Amino acid sequence: MEETGKYQQILEAAIELFSERGFESTSIQDIAQWAGVAKGTVYLYFKSKDDLMKQVYEYCYEMDIKACEKEVDQEKNAVDKLCRRMDNIIEYLLSHPKEARIEQMYRVVLSGKKTLPYYQEEMYQAIRGVVEEGIEKKELRDMPSSLLTQIYYGIANGLYHGFQDQPGLWEEREIKEQCHQLIKDSMAGRNS
Repeated sequence: MEETGKYQQILEAAIELFSERGFESTSIQDIAQWAGVAKGTVYLYFKSKDDLMKQVYEYCYEMDIKACEKEVDQEKNAVDKLCRRMDNIIEYLLSHPKEARIEQMYRVVLSGKKTLPYYQEEMYQAIRGVVEEGIEKKELRDMPSSLLTQIYYGIANGLYHGFQDQPGLWEEREIKEQCHQLIKDSMAGRNS
């Protein structure tokens, strides 16, 4: 239990410091000090700073995925599923701003590399599945599923960037209603 506790302490310290200072401006020593452990203890759990950054990102992303999936399958049609997912994204951003910031920062770090993590593919495919089902049931526009998925993904990415750039800009209820309208206007079929 002690070992898991130290790992979690280090992870939480890294989330705090990376989100506040950025990856480059945070040292392993800073993280160890904030976590209340020796610098060598950090290396017992993480091979390097890059490994720590990657594991912090994966931890944050897993939280994000779980939050985004919450109750989506309980919705009756594709538009409602997409709106529920968008609500979940907004709730995650509001309740986990540090973790969301780390996700954005890590994506920027990876943007120049060809190996974009499987994580983004996982989320993209989940959205695409809802879109394909919606097109088939005529709940969404009769357009290529890849295009509608990109439209949705673009709205979601805009939220992540917007919350980072101007965190106090939106009141939760208003932004949810605006996103629902964007989804309906850009994606819904005529029968929805």
